Amino acid sequence: MGGMVEYNDPEKTYNLQYPEGWLRLTHEGLPHISLASLTTGGYLEIQAYHFPNPTTPLSPPEHTLAAFLKYEQRTWPDIGEPPIHREFCNGAAMAYTQFTRAEEAAPKRATDFGHARAWVFCRGNIQVRCVYRCRKEDATTDDEDLEAIINSLVLNDTPRISVAGFAHYYFSLLKRHRPRVAANPPDSLMLTLSDGQTVLLEHLYNHYLQQPERLDELIEKHIDLLDYCGDDVPDLTNYSLIRGQIYPKIICAPNGCPPPHRLPHWPGLAIGAIIQGSVFTYGVGSERLRTWGFPTLEDVIEDALSNLQRLPAVPPRGLCNNTGRVRAISYGDHPLSASFILFSDFYRTTAQNLGVKEFLVGLPCPGCVSCFSGDDPQFVVQHAAALRWEYHRGIERLTDTIYVVSGPTLQDVQPYDVLHCCPRKV
Repeated sequence: MGGMVEYNDPEKTYNLQYPEGWLRLTHEGLPHISLASLTTGGYLEIQAYHFPNPTTPLSPPEHTLAAFLKYEQRTWPDIGEPPIHREFCNGAAMAYTQFTRAEEAAPKRATDFGHARAWVFCRGNIQVRCVYRCRKEDATTDDEDLEAIINSLVLNDTPRISVAGFAHYYFSLLKRHRPRVAANPPDSLMLTLSDGQTVLLEHLYNHYLQQPERLDELIEKHIDLLDYCGDDVPDLTNYSLIRGQIYPKIICAPNGCPPPHRLPHWPGLAIGAIIQGSVFTYGVGSERLRTWGFPTLEDVIEDALSNLQRLPAVPPRGLCNNTGRVRAISYGDHPLSASFILFSDFYRTTAQNLGVKEFLVGLPCPGCVSCFSGDDPQFVVQHAAALRWEYHRGIERLTDTIYVVSGPTLQDVQPYDVLHCCPRKV
């Protein structure tokens, strides 16, 4: 085992160290990561939970492990009844178990990992769950590294302000500094001003999570910018006046049928629209479309795409291998870089520049899109890990899904499972 790398959870829930020979991957959904071993291809998945009510005691960690084993037993009854052990580690209650089961033939781009080890840490209102999986034949190979990781894990149960608490505190400062700007408290993280304009506070809240010590400073700077709302753009109710300032924006797709102000796109993503002012960005919702006399976003999307096409050219950043072949092309110098996937020649141009017929795409935030070749598994894992880390530490997040693009149509795009393609040293 070589040197150790420090990792601090973006949600400030825990920190740990892991060996230099492991790769860090992050995942869509719950804020968790996986640490992948290049020795075996096995991976340690870490999920953190921050429960909002510190007065309600958490279930003992062995209860969580028992529920985990029960779930596994439904699929793999041959694991029997693995024993659960309990001890204390770095000031936290900890329980752990392990089992090995028979492995089945794996489908394309997947590997069946029959050996598993699991740990659950609890302290205060924090719980961290760790599950390691590898091939049955590699059952003990990573044990020394795993013990180093697990023994370094430290929980941080410092209270954080919830979304509701943040919105309430923001409104209290707003009423003190600008009593006439807004009459009603924010609805979750959306503030409606007295003149009917809406301001989203989600990015501000994510910024607070990154730098909680700057809470008052961040809010006060944001409130100061509200003074410019009236002069930021022409009349937002008049489409002819703002027609040249509307742009398409890639966003996370809502569950179910998309509303009128959204258009479906890649799996998990949708197309929305924004009005770009000099200070603020204004969303285009169903109510704004109705004010303009349009039933759906489809009625304005051509104008938005035309405006995107007229933006000054953004030079890409290329990454080459030892032979000079381009392995990755990234755009990150424009707030709407992710929207470049909407260009009609996106697939053709990218495939030609990378010299492949199929490539991978990461979209960690609206201001970044990275396209890269999938022919080198180790590079794929490393580059995907960097993109996913960018997502989890970002202020405005889009997705940490990696997509595989094999053609120019929406049917040619699917999520790509990087974790099970982790390279293995032999």
